[in-house]
Amino acid sequence: MAVDDNQGEAHRGGLFREVFDGLGWGRFVPHAAVEVLGVVVMLGCPTRDQVGRLVGRTPDARAGLAAPAWEEFEPWTETSLSTALDGEPPSPLDVDRANAEDRAWLDRTIADVDRYADSLGVTHPRTTADVLDYLTACTVLLATTERGEVHYELNPWAALPAEVLPLTRDQVREEDALRWIALHRPVVRKLIALFGPYTDTPIDALRTTLLDLAERCAADVESVRAAVSILAEQPDFCVKGNPERLAAGDLLEIRVDWANFIEYRLDIAAGTIESP
Repeated sequence: MAVDDNQGEAHRGGLFREVFDGLGWGRFVPHAAVEVLGVVVMLGCPTRDQVGRLVGRTPDARAGLAAPAWEEFEPWTETSLSTALDGEPPSPLDVDRANAEDRAWLDRTIADVDRYADSLGVTHPRTTADVLDYLTACTVLLATTERGEVHYELNPWAALPAEVLPLTRDQVREEDALRWIALHRPVVRKLIALFGPYTDTPIDALRTTLLDLAERCAADVESVRAAVSILAEQPDFCVKGNPERLAAGDLLEIRVDWANFIEYRLDIAAGTIESP
């Protein structure tokens, strides 16, 4: 039984990643959505009260469901910003600017989610209970009533954000591009690993073919072609030749700019940009 439970949770974890990261829903939900979905992954089909108690970390389900949907804004200090930037100590002006930018970003995000909630006909998410209703309206969760209690489970047929939210054309294009990158990210990372960035013997260039890369990355040629095309658009890599037009056996060259690589990949690790 324990093995079955573990397998079920692993399956739900994979579904969570497909919906939250793969479809892009992680960019359109309040902070508390991560914990709410984590409870659903863990329990499979929890009741509303179970979600409230676990997310709110309280035996009182009502109090848990009233827990805030959004994390409070935590201002930067000179010390915390210096640690995050890992560079020259910031000035008081730098700290003020960072706080103003981050506060404005959070305010815009909350306003956007409120607008999405309006279009879906649900309450602006301010509590865990509101988040459950919002995620259900977004098709991320399925809600069923059994013996007078509402149960929630992950929806394997969740819609794309653009199918249910009033996104702009620019947002739709950006979401398409981000999903394309997410789809091929595993192969892109395998390509990057071929340069040995975390070894004592990194290389500057690869002269190879799509066929050879497919074999080395244990992927099909078309997945490698897409991954090379994505890599070509990154600021720390350069690809000679058009991977979209190359035959599988044609030669191509991929070069890495190590100085740019270090700065760019640190930004990715810090979460300031999203990239392969």
